[in-house]
Amino acid sequence: MKKHLAVLAATAVLGVTSAFAANPFSDVTPQDWAYQAVSQLASQGIVNGYPDGTFKGQHNITRFEMAQMVAKAMARQDRVDAEQNAIINRLANEFSAELNNLGVRVSTLENKVGNFAFTGDARLRYQNVDKDGVVDSNKSKFDYRARVQFDATVNDNTKAVVRVATEKEFGQNDKDNTTKASVDHVYVQHNFGKYATATAGRQDLMIGNGLVYDDYFEGAVGTVGKDKLNASVAYGYLMGGENEGLERKANVQTTVYQLNYMPTEKVAVKGFYADLHKKGENSVYGTSLDLKLGKKVWVGGEYAKQETKGAAGEAWTAGVGYGEADMAKSGTWGAKVQYFDLKKEAPVVSNTWNLADQNKNYRGYLATVDYTVAKNVGLSAYATFDSKKKDDNNKSVDLPEYYRAELNYKF
Repeated sequence: MKKHLAVLAATAVLGVTSAFAANPFSDVTPQDWAYQAVSQLASQGIVNGYPDGTFKGQHNITRFEMAQMVAKAMARQDRVDAEQNAIINRLANEFSAELNNLGVRVSTLENKVGNFAFTGDARLRYQNVDKDGVVDSNKSKFDYRARVQFDATVNDNTKAVVRVATEKEFGQNDKDNTTKASVDHVYVQHNFGKYATATAGRQDLMIGNGLVYDDYFEGAVGTVGKDKLNASVAYGYLMGGENEGLERKANVQTTVYQLNYMPTEKVAVKGFYADLHKKGENSVYGTSLDLKLGKKVWVGGEYAKQETKGAAGEAWTAGVGYGEADMAKSGTWGAKVQYFDLKKEAPVVSNTWNLADQNKNYRGYLATVDYTVAKNVGLSAYATFDSKKKDDNNKSVDLPEYYRAELNYKF
């Protein structure tokens, strides 16, 4: 197979959409019919050129070179749809011998049985406070979590997913002295062509960038579009967070409309509207913006609001970061500092950052550092500072600071 044709095939499998990727090869010009595909996959690290800076697209590609592309595609399987996932699995079976020589066997091929695969993660965490934001000497500061996810490819367009999880505080006793496991994910996903996907069951749902909600959801989600521009509608129940304020945990039916737009690789804009189907509840809307300045610097923020009577129902966050930790690359790291302003009636139920469950009446900073110790092993540290809230007299009161450290594993 000619190299250009192989690149086009890989582009179709991976669904790469970065239209503004730079071309690193001297023998591939903008007039070349495969220019865009070559540039996109080169920017993703899927294809590499020769030491002299050329691509040599007219040469026949070897099975070993094709296996290298398949291996890199397999590393991205959590970001593709069911149809693309099935194609990658078939390519993995075809090039299994070459992949074995590349050392891919243990992390991928041995975890596949026909159309069945499993992945997982584990976490060891240390934190200084309990969920109420108060130091409790009777609680262990350490806890652990382990999750295993089973993916079954039903056909080229459909997959079923089940994830089993267990989480426990060190020293915590159960009545029968055993650790309980629960099914926290169970859903079916179906693709309608290349641009429409429907998922039904218990799954994760992130509203916006996670300021309002990033937790379990039970219902159906429909998505239309691709990475650059897509829209989604979720209908069901938000199952995470505390049962207070908006009472989303108490089986309040919710419809969430979201629109995501990436005009370039360095700009991402999101907007959402959440309609709560309960008399007396107020709908929530918001937007977020992420910008990459150069290769290392990130700035971004998010705003959310609900209409309330006699109180401010607003929440916002803004931050700056440098670098990015990649669990697949040892030695990579990233750091961020973000400011949060959550009013007393803030529409925050279960956010991404888990600020000691300070979802309302909170102002303060959060510093985060992520470091990849080894491939698939990451260390994360979080710390709040200058944390405050408003008392009954509308005066600022200092809050206990919160910090935690996590050691995360992926397999």
